[in-house]
Amino acid sequence: MAETSSMSTAKLDKRITEHYLTLDQPSDGVQVMYVWVDGTGEHMRCKTRTVDFIPKKAEELPEWNFDGSSTGQAEGSNSDVYLYPVALFNDPFRRGNNKLVLCETYKYNRTPTGTVRSASAR
Repeated sequence: MAETSSMSTAKLDKRITEHYLTLDQPSDGVQVMYVWVDGTGEHMRCKTRTVDFIPKKAEELPEWNFDGSSTGQAEGSNSDVYLYPVALFNDPFRRGNNKLVLCETYKYNRTPTGTVRSASAR
């Protein structure tokens, strides 16, 4: 109970936030956050990688993978799930040249996972 009440009265110090949002960013690296829908179809997942160029289109970014058994998108065996970048946006949180990329997910055998709705539309 005490934790809940302290959380409700906690305030974000805008000066501290602004300090971190305005830090200089390196010119030789761009953080790209890969974002996808997990196996529930209701929650978002993400992970970030650094690339040495400023991507202009999602297709310029490499595929990536993760262990899908932790997100409900694969069984324990053959649990690799592949992230296919499909839509690229400027990152409003990290700012600068950093990007958010929305991804579709595909199983180890390159068939769509249950949360890929657009694959059937192609």
